[in-house]
Amino acid sequence: MTAQQKRTVYILWLLIVPMMFYVALNYYPAAPYDYLNLAIYMAILLATLMTTISLGNVSITLERWVIFSLFFQYGIVAEMIFMQVATLVLLFSHKSSTPKAFRFGVNSIEAVIVSLISAAIFYAFGGSLKEMSLGSFLLAGFIFATVYSLLNSAILFIVFKWVKAGTSGMKKIIWWDYISTILLLPFAIIFCLLMQEFGSKAFLLIGVPFLIVLLVSSNYMKSNKLNEVLSSSTVIGHQLADRLGVEDVFLTFIDSINGVIPYESAYIVDLRMGENLVVLALKEGEFHSGEANRFSFPQKKSDGDGLDVEVTKLFLNKRSISSLIGYTFDPSVESVMTAPIKRNQKTEAFLVLTSNHRYAFEEMHVKMVDLLTGYFATAVEKARYYERTVEKSVRCGLTGLYNFRYLESKLDEEVIRYHTGEISTLSTIILDIDHFKAINDTYGHQSGNDLLCTFAALLRSHQTSEITLARYGGEEFVMILPNYEKYEAVELAETIRKEVEESSFKIIPDLSEDREPTIVNMTVSVGVATMPMDAKDGKELLRNTDRALYIGGKQAGRNRVGVYEEEKENVVS
Repeated sequence: MTAQQKRTVYILWLLIVPMMFYVALNYYPAAPYDYLNLAIYMAILLATLMTTISLGNVSITLERWVIFSLFFQYGIVAEMIFMQVATLVLLFSHKSSTPKAFRFGVNSIEAVIVSLISAAIFYAFGGSLKEMSLGSFLLAGFIFATVYSLLNSAILFIVFKWVKAGTSGMKKIIWWDYISTILLLPFAIIFCLLMQEFGSKAFLLIGVPFLIVLLVSSNYMKSNKLNEVLSSSTVIGHQLADRLGVEDVFLTFIDSINGVIPYESAYIVDLRMGENLVVLALKEGEFHSGEANRFSFPQKKSDGDGLDVEVTKLFLNKRSISSLIGYTFDPSVESVMTAPIKRNQKTEAFLVLTSNHRYAFEEMHVKMVDLLTGYFATAVEKARYYERTVEKSVRCGLTGLYNFRYLESKLDEEVIRYHTGEISTLSTIILDIDHFKAINDTYGHQSGNDLLCTFAALLRSHQTSEITLARYGGEEFVMILPNYEKYEAVELAETIRKEVEESSFKIIPDLSEDREPTIVNMTVSVGVATMPMDAKDGKELLRNTDRALYIGGKQAGRNRVGVYEEEKENVVS
């Protein structure tokens, strides 16, 4: 709400509430007060206000039977005073992002207007504080309760529209408010009649049983809600367990939480070496991105910075958020939740959720997050193990490059991309170390392996994110080049060939006794072919690249780049 709206409410309160109390005191009937009975009414009211019942997303309090009974027995002034007390109690017991003074002003004005109008209609339909027939009492009471509920809902709707709050759930709220009000009306009437007949002893007949039933019902509802939390957590846990990639686990975790906990932004922050903080995944609004724009934090975590490594913490307003020292949030953030993510009882990361509403997170959300972070840690560990296993199955154990198995599947993928128009050309390069057997025979196989690793590192220096580099077998290596024209692939092949020719490679011969470092020189022969002019599929492309290597490279004298042509293989020296 705006500052102007706040001022309007405060001015209206000063104009309306005192005037309504004046009207009630001077123009509405009142019965003599029994202060012991009033104290009992107040005790029941406070106990009822402290116990809420949740029906779906709607939380309701059942204090109206006390308020109605009080009105039927003592009149409108007592009812209005009790309603102001109830407004204050609810103000501090129910957290809200709306400022307390504004909430009190609106609810106080609403209460006095509803009370006076409903009372006027009660008396207009034959209601009285004196004895009357049960039929007349029930009719006047029913009309009073109906007007009370509907008028209360109408004023709330107008206020919501005025402050531009969402009204999509108002129909459900109005419905539950009216149903609960009518169901509570018989309790109010019976309690009033028993108080008139037995005095304070009626509290034992109606008040105590009602509070016991209310408490049992509330705990039952909370138990059901907890079961729903456990059920939702289990479903999310299964979703996480089905994800095989670490990044997929991160994104599934963040998206799934948004379905059960209201947040605007979410961050998974890694805690490395017990102190270094790094964002692993995030979601800000509707988009995932690699860099946080609404949240910044120090590179190193420090003791006493407010980020707890043991328990989940709630920061439900800007004042409490400021206790997170060194952590800066977007100005719109009003609530923050931080949760440690543990593996083997050790905190390895944090989940940070933010909301643009004060008091957006509840203790129930804490229970859910504690469950979900456990599922998440297990899913990440499993996904990392899976990725390491896959990595080992597609990597050469010596050079760390992809192996032939991966090469074949990747080449098939790139061919599909070519046929679907995602890429325009596809080139391959095969590189073979010249006279490699002689190197092994002269210096030993370990020296040969060292040269293979050094050569693999040289090839990596020419690799981009689009280029796939693999060990073909033995001393042969392959580069897959999507969107490379033939002349571009030839230029790259020639650059690598020259670099190898001009480089000196240090090895430690394992066949010599002194094992002194030795400098050796070597050359490579290269073959190049390109789709679509040289092949129609991946196997043919690789076969023709191999032919270019042996005919245009090896047979032409080695240390050459052979380029496949349909009729003949050319050599670029």
